[in-house]
Amino acid sequence: MIKEVIRLVKPGLFLPMFALEDVRDSFVLIRPSYLSICAADQRYFQGNRPPEVLAKKLPLSLFHEAVGEVLHDPSGELAPGTSCVLLPGGPSAIEKKSNYATGAFFRSSNADGFCQEVLSMEKSELIPLSGEPVWIYVLTELMSVCCQALSRLKDVTNVPNDASFGVWGDGSMGYMMARTLSAFMPDADITVFGKHDEKLLNFSFCTRRVNIQDKRDTTRVSYGFECVGGNGAQNAIRHAVDHLYPTGSLVLMGVSEIPPVFPTRLVLEKGLTILGTSRSVRADFEQAKQLIDRDDVRNSLLKIVSARVSFQTASELGDIFIEDKNLPYKTILKKNFWDPKLYSSKKQTCILWTGAGIELCSFLPAVYHTYKRGP
Repeated sequence: MIKEVIRLVKPGLFLPMFALEDVRDSFVLIRPSYLSICAADQRYFQGNRPPEVLAKKLPLSLFHEAVGEVLHDPSGELAPGTSCVLLPGGPSAIEKKSNYATGAFFRSSNADGFCQEVLSMEKSELIPLSGEPVWIYVLTELMSVCCQALSRLKDVTNVPNDASFGVWGDGSMGYMMARTLSAFMPDADITVFGKHDEKLLNFSFCTRRVNIQDKRDTTRVSYGFECVGGNGAQNAIRHAVDHLYPTGSLVLMGVSEIPPVFPTRLVLEKGLTILGTSRSVRADFEQAKQLIDRDDVRNSLLKIVSARVSFQTASELGDIFIEDKNLPYKTILKKNFWDPKLYSSKKQTCILWTGAGIELCSFLPAVYHTYKRGP
């Protein structure tokens, strides 16, 4: 099957391509319908990855946060039109350690993401939905990462129900982590540390909200989650280490391209435990989906949706990424894929990515002819 894929070919430039999809008899045909831009997607688009990394990974289809619609299930179990959360880690992402194996499959990292017309996926990569609105479930992946962060913390230390938690970061990840804690541990004491007063107002479900510029603050917590990443990670980590009780634990969740200077002396003096996590497995997705099924959680997530847009072309997608860079929270996209009816009158030229190289593809509706590019 030939399908349309929109790939980032270099920072700032998306191009439409045609690729071959291997349709297997037992797999479900899925059309991605809703996508959400992650900070990792923006790093590729902005070129904020080392040049050798970009050279290795591009061209690449982005997006690992997605909801799709069933086109065909050969078993008949999933009816056409059923909406599903799409899992980016592939069918092997079952155990917690599977995401951290060398070369572990992950879409929009070492494999094409969900900006594709159709995919052939195993049922284990799909979580059917029944709640409304469907588009809000595109945030399931982000919440699943928070579910795994809490789960991994509990794997290494005893976390009482009335524990004191600190969440560093007032953006989408920080909000989602704090919301996950409040849902799973309603008796816990939760403090969010941020630097934007207007964002901190959204954390009304937390015990307290602290602007890190407030030098009078004396809050101490037993467990911390760093959800900042980027250039702000170093200050967030230092602030978190300062505010953790001795023998406390800090979970690092924010990604930084420039390694932050770590306050090792204070970490050793306090005997802190440091964990790192940024991905999730099916069990985490199922937990996250159950949380978003709750009216209170689902409605609260609307606070971290800055924009909802639709697009069809690669150039439109590039414009959306430029706008998203300036927004405080998440952008959710609805993808309107190529419609053959729009091209019924004349021949078009697109790009066909075969896996071995790029070819030019000229086509009329339902008729494709490929030509080798270059001599």
